Amino acid sequence: MNKMPENSIIVTDIAGGFVKIRVIGQSLVDKMKLLGFSAMKQSMTLFVSDDQDKQKIIKKLINEGALFLYGHGWYPSEVMEYYRDQNVSFGKYKIIYWKDKDIYHIEER
Repeated sequence: MNKMPENSIIVTDIAGGFVKIRVIGQSLVDKMKLLGFSAMKQSMTLFVSDDQDKQKIIKKLINEGALFLYGHGWYPSEVMEYYRDQNVSFGKYKIIYWKDKDIYHIEER
């Protein structure tokens, strides 16, 4: 398992009808539960009714400092680029990726 940043929210999936996150830190877990996320093993999931609902949740996650998992093929970072191409603006957000299991990098976009 990869080393995770302490007290972090990592968005692992936003391509479908739900938002899936991995949360490190009990206070953040509690905050995410207040937004409606439910805990499922090592991740939390929130079903969204439509794209507008998903965009609202994304904005709230950005405000909490969430990190969007980087990758290709509808990874969260790719979905955020898709929104940008569609002229949907979320402002600045952060992505995370790993060089190996112990070294991660965070970039602002």
